[in-house]
Amino acid sequence: MWPFARKPVVDDETAAWHVDNFAWLIRQFGGAAGLAKSNLVLPMPGYFVTEGEKGHAFALRIFDQIKAYCGMADWEADLIADDNPLADDASLALAMIAPQKHAVGTFGVAGNRIVISYVPALLKRPDHLIATLAHELAHYLLATARDSPPCEKEEREFLTDLAAVYLGFGVFLANARFRFEALQSGAMHGWRMGHSGYLPEADLIFALAWDLADRRAITAPVVEAMQAGTK
Repeated sequence: MWPFARKPVVDDETAAWHVDNFAWLIRQFGGAAGLAKSNLVLPMPGYFVTEGEKGHAFALRIFDQIKAYCGMADWEADLIADDNPLADDASLALAMIAPQKHAVGTFGVAGNRIVISYVPALLKRPDHLIATLAHELAHYLLATARDSPPCEKEEREFLTDLAAVYLGFGVFLANARFRFEALQSGAMHGWRMGHSGYLPEADLIFALAWDLADRRAITAPVVEAMQAGTK
């Protein structure tokens, strides 16, 4: 017998969770037509355009483009840099013996303003910055839902990752889920591992595949209907 038998990416219970919650996202936020109009955003030239901005100005430029892809361009939100010392990249010696843990992004309310934060270290990794900001905007989207989701309350961060996939950023989330990088500081060399997001890598792959399948199934007939209505 061939020793490498094909196995499902996730088990049946997990697959059912994805299907139920993705269907809820579609019902809550625009239905089939809404998904048909949305974009699958890819880490390729042309998707994000900048004009040499640096620092926070760069983050703001990327943030505005993410909002546009999400259909949230006119949703007001303040983007701020998190200057907590724990948000900085740890030194090589510290990373090797006592890695720091700090949220790379947050979503909250200050007064009557929505506030989204990011750690400045993400500016060195634009793909991770995009994944983080998409996740935080997914929080914003979920806050407007009419009905409660089918998942449990303790699963809401997983749902937020799934919502970011629904918004078209599944590839970015999957790419940012795990990080393994070389470090150098003077004569010291080492390696650092890290991850971001909440859904496990296998779940993100399944969610992305499901998103692509839904887009193919939904987009074709909806687009045909739209085109027929314009003739």
